Amino acid sequence: MRSAGARPIACFVVLLTLSACARAPRTPVVSVPAGPTPTERLAVADRLVHAGCLDCLLEAYRAYQALRAIPAASQAATMGAIRAAGLIALRQRELGMADEGYLAVAKALSSSTPDLPAWMAGTLDIVDALGGSIAGVSRPPSSDADLETMRVRRTNRQAYTTLLRNFSEVDELSAYTWAAFMCGSVETRDVTVGEIFAAVSTFRDTLLVAFKQATCRGVEPEHLRALTAAEPRFAETAYLLGLVEVGRRKLDEAEAQFERAYAWHPRWPALTQSMANIAMTAEEFTGALRLYDETLAVDPRAVDALLGKVRALTYLGQAVEAIATVDQLLGERWYLGDARYWRALNENQLERHEDAWSDVELADKLLINADVPKLAGIIAYRRHDLDVSRAKFDLARQRNRDDCETGFYLGLVLAEQRRWAPASDVFLETCACIERSEHDYAGQIAAIRSSSEPEDRKVRKIATREQSIANGRRQVATSWFNLAVASYNLSRSADARQFAEKVKSDDQFGERAREILARLGK
Repeated sequence: MRSAGARPIACFVVLLTLSACARAPRTPVVSVPAGPTPTERLAVADRLVHAGCLDCLLEAYRAYQALRAIPAASQAATMGAIRAAGLIALRQRELGMADEGYLAVAKALSSSTPDLPAWMAGTLDIVDALGGSIAGVSRPPSSDADLETMRVRRTNRQAYTTLLRNFSEVDELSAYTWAAFMCGSVETRDVTVGEIFAAVSTFRDTLLVAFKQATCRGVEPEHLRALTAAEPRFAETAYLLGLVEVGRRKLDEAEAQFERAYAWHPRWPALTQSMANIAMTAEEFTGALRLYDETLAVDPRAVDALLGKVRALTYLGQAVEAIATVDQLLGERWYLGDARYWRALNENQLERHEDAWSDVELADKLLINADVPKLAGIIAYRRHDLDVSRAKFDLARQRNRDDCETGFYLGLVLAEQRRWAPASDVFLETCACIERSEHDYAGQIAAIRSSSEPEDRKVRKIATREQSIANGRRQVATSWFNLAVASYNLSRSADARQFAEKVKSDDQFGERAREILARLGK
């Protein structure tokens, strides 16, 4: 017999179950829109290639690589990745950027992809053989590898021309490589720009080709600005516009453009070296040294940056560090004459006169200018070899008559040799030279004061020129005293009296000048 409470409990359980079923929410049916199809994504990547800026090409490369995992798009995406990687490598090379390995990636994809057109692999080989070139001007070789690249390019010029011409209207990579090859080759100077770009008519309206045309045989600033207006991602144009301003000697404008390019892409050897060169011109040697170091951090074998660093260290008075950097430059076997000259100069500052003489003699065999014999004359003078010193200063003066300091040193040597007549002539010319130089410095100071340069730079540049004026005045005082001595020994009493009077109150020469005047009877 069931208990009286059994049925109500069962009913309660049933009611709970029914209640729970009644409260269960119904899941709505949501319509999820389909994403872009592989075909649409390929089209977007293709448009990025046509947009042509470096950031555009990088974005296109990433898009193609992502699409390679989709079987239906794999072949076209692989071709696109090879194309984009080749274009990135070529753009980075012509702009003097660091090699980030995109050409190696393109070649690896090419060699591992079946049924790839042979002309595409051939085009990549041509990209590999192209040196860094922009505005139709190739950078001078600075390594044995550069010389080998030039040899390969000359040897295969006709084959390269034929391959690229045949496919320049078929593929963007071949079209751009054709234009880069023709614009930068000395052998194709007889081919007009119009003829070059007529061969890429399929892509003539793309910004990719428009960029190359605007930098084919000289940078066209207005076209580059129009290009950037059409595609703001063309950040690399700031570097090229900066180069234009350097050519116009508008260094403030160039610096502003370079700063914009640096904010976008700081690891850029050609850019940081250009910025360092401007800093050297502005006499900001500490800043120049930093920028040369940034260049070398990305490209340790950049010989132009090594030479620039040597100069910056020298002007900063860091002779030991300068010599160590010269040793790096010598290890690259480039700029040997310049390297020997700057090492000799710094060794002379450290009073290592024998080492300095050995280096300056080697520099003399490699360089023909006025600076090397001038330095050789200074070193020979400190080695007490007066005949050699005089010969070196004579040669330096023949090559550059406007170097007042060379004339001053030659006069000192002649006076020490008691060759009074030629010493007198040289000192007279030196005084006139220094007077002209002081006038030039005064003009420079006035120009600096009225310029728009930063105030701290103005102060530094003015101080340097004022110091040069002060140094020149001391050389004039020394020359006057020596002219008094020379004139006295040549029995030119009136001249001796005239020049002794000029320095009779001088702290350095006054006592001896007054002695000469006393001997002359005054």
